Amino acid sequence: MRTSRASTVRGWVAGLAALALLVGPTDARQFRQIQPIATPTTRQAALPDGAQPVTDMQPLSREQVEPALAQVIESWNQGGLDDQLAKGFYDRTRLLDAVDTVAPRNATLRLQSVQGVQTFAQYIEPDPAAPGRERLVSKVSVTARTQLEFVAPDGGFVRRPGINEFLLSIIYPEQAP
Repeated sequence: MRTSRASTVRGWVAGLAALALLVGPTDARQFRQIQPIATPTTRQAALPDGAQPVTDMQPLSREQVEPALAQVIESWNQGGLDDQLAKGFYDRTRLLDAVDTVAPRNATLRLQSVQGVQTFAQYIEPDPAAPGRERLVSKVSVTARTQLEFVAPDGGFVRRPGINEFLLSIIYPEQAP
């Protein structure tokens, strides 16, 4: 009895399908990491010591955020960006070295427009500058259109537009309860 190659392949495929049905579904969950859903206790764990989450978050407006962003950009232009970066800023020295070595010395960063503002976290913490008082800390994402301007070595004026996201911590003093 002679069988064709196609019927042999069909037989193998049918055999593998039957084997898969007998084995049942595989459990791939063991390879995934569990990301817990945010609850008040997990939100609390991400806050600094002594801080309490705000129960009713009040998003900051564009008018409240623009002066803080302008201050960061002005610090970049004046060479004081180090003072504006948070203590835990990832790769702080790498960023500051890149600004010093890669960006032209005569470069100026200009804010063209603010495209979006989103407050993604708020909490109240004790104010270290005023014992007994508290301050409101808002973590804000700002999408802004910027432009780097400088004079090239050949004497030509160069503009490099870009869209950047800035993550800002904006702090307001609050009255103690």
